[in-house]
Amino acid sequence: MKNYVHKIIEIFTASEHSEEVTREVHQWLIDEENAQEKEAALNTLWKETEGKVEASVWDSLAEVYGKLETAPRETKPRYSLRIGRYAAAVAILVVAVSGTFLFTKNMYSAVAMIENYTPAGDMNTIQLPDGSEVRTNSRTVLLYPETFKGDTRTVYLVGEANFKVKKNPDQPFIVKSTAMSVTALGTEFNVTAYSESDQTVATLIDGKIKVDCNNGQKSYILHPGQQVAYHRATSESLFAEVDIEDAIAWQKGMFVFRGATMKEILSTLERRYAITFQYKANLFNDDKFNFRFREHSTIEEIMEVIQEVVGGFEYEVDGEVCNVKSTVKNK
Repeated sequence: MKNYVHKIIEIFTASEHSEEVTREVHQWLIDEENAQEKEAALNTLWKETEGKVEASVWDSLAEVYGKLETAPRETKPRYSLRIGRYAAAVAILVVAVSGTFLFTKNMYSAVAMIENYTPAGDMNTIQLPDGSEVRTNSRTVLLYPETFKGDTRTVYLVGEANFKVKKNPDQPFIVKSTAMSVTALGTEFNVTAYSESDQTVATLIDGKIKVDCNNGQKSYILHPGQQVAYHRATSESLFAEVDIEDAIAWQKGMFVFRGATMKEILSTLERRYAITFQYKANLFNDDKFNFRFREHSTIEEIMEVIQEVVGGFEYEVDGEVCNVKSTVKNK
């Protein structure tokens, strides 16, 4: 079965296909049958696409999002390779264009999928077909079926989102992201799965969830205020007790950084302020910092505080670009 799944994805990404076939592939992707093989194949594609994504793929993805009838606004998303490797794999799967493929109507019923993209600087609230509510953070892709069918309600996430799940014991709700799957019956939880970050994080706000890491190789049952962080580089997971208010602060427009490096902090600020930081790779080390910024803070206010605490750099905001330079000689 493993070779079969890989072969299907290989043929799909190498061929042209029709909109009808795209719907069939979407349905196949969300079916729970052979889920582990599909996830492994997707991870392989994710690794293979690193550094090899052509502009045409992102143009096609932009075209898909531009046609979304369900988007809460008509603002055209801004696209960047910063969306990352996993999103590149998803993009190839959902937007590879026109032609033939080895699926027939008899094998899978056609279920339309909705791709919802939240641009940099924005947050969205999405009502799912089952009545569940999702709050998505900046630069987040949420992929879900037009109608939930079968034994589960499965959605796919690249980015960060808070889920308030409509209770349905007969149809568990599953959020799938890179190397992590979160299952809930009726609850509220937060998942952070940005492709540029090494960590995938699940935090329980209310109720109970099951978190499977690395294709189920390690599983956790979480209670409110508990969190699992999976590190993709090391394949290690960390369980911790956390402050719930910190976990959902982003929904209020606040920033809370706990043990974050400067690279992680700037990456978060880029998403939320639709800005690009330009700096030398060796400007910041891996020291970790704690910051809390109030709602509606400007990028200048935030950078002033960071500059005061971290030191060793100066910055200048010029439109959508922030240039950061070292004030230390030879750096």
